[in-house]
Amino acid sequence: MEKSFITDDLRKRVGTELGRAEYEVEKGRIRSLADATLDDNPLYQDGEVARGSRYGGMIAPPAIVWPIIPPQMDWYVTQYDFPLKRLLNAGFEQELFEPVRPGDRLTGVVTLAELEEKEGRIGHMVFFHFDVVWTNQRDQKVMSLRQSFIKY
Repeated sequence: MEKSFITDDLRKRVGTELGRAEYEVEKGRIRSLADATLDDNPLYQDGEVARGSRYGGMIAPPAIVWPIIPPQMDWYVTQYDFPLKRLLNAGFEQELFEPVRPGDRLTGVVTLAELEEKEGRIGHMVFFHFDVVWTNQRDQKVMSLRQSFIKY
């Protein structure tokens, strides 16, 4: 690889907190998400099955935080002064630790976890890997996400 597009400024930010997002989980949002994704899991409804489950009530599907992108992560992949202008969502991984319930107040902390540079069929690529750790109001880790983007 001849030239690196990863600047010293970017390298310094690897492993550091870039920002936070806050989100309050509402029953209506849980139901709307379940309806929109055609997920008829009774745990996502406030009913007898959910109350009789091991969770003791309604919980949220794992996708509840997917639309909540901490603005700093979005800025790094769309606005940061970078010579490669095209952007591709390279996917994500999610790990669940505790159920998310209606009324939970979630905080997502985003870090730039890793940068990679590769040559491929589409040309020179820089991979941005972000970690977002979500905790609830009791400071319990409820889930983590690894979101990856490719600039090319």
